[in-house]
Formats: sequence, structure tokens, C-alpha cells
Amino acid sequence: MDLSLIMFASGVIFGGASAILATNKNRDPLVWFAIGFVFSFIALIVIAALSPIVKSQSTTGKSSHKNKSNGFPDNPVDPERPWLG
Repeated sequence: MDLSLIMFASGVIFGGASAILATNKNRDPLVWFAIGFVFSFIALIVIAALSPIVKSQSTTGKSSHKNKSNGFPDNPVDPERPWLG
């Protein structure tokens, strides 16, 4: 087998795996496919270690009540620290 065919096949496999993980973590799968294709196993480790991106409330259709004076929400919700609000 030719070495370039093996490198191409491993790039497609690692790129696809990186894209799948990126989709599950709300990141751009096309960019992560390209990164996984070029950097193979390293990219797979990096995307696996990254935390998911949390979608903002404005994209989910919920309105955010922000204080007009400072731009921060009046009633913030923090699941890790429920005593804050």
C-alpha cells in the first residue's frame, strides 16, 4: 500500500472523529474536521479535552432581562452556585 493513501485515510478517520466530537460540543464541525485531518491524534485529544459551548439564551428564544444601567442580567442563573439567584 502506498504511504500517501494510508496518511489520507488516517486523516479522514481522525478528521471525522474530531468533527463528530465537535458537533457534540456545539463547535464548528467543518473547522474541526480540517484540524483533525491535518493534526490527526493531537486534534482528537484537544477536542475531547475542550468543554462544550453553552448556547446563549437569545439563540434559544428566551429573552434575557438585562439591567439598562450596567448591561448585566437582573436575575442571573448559575447552576453551580444556586445561592446566587
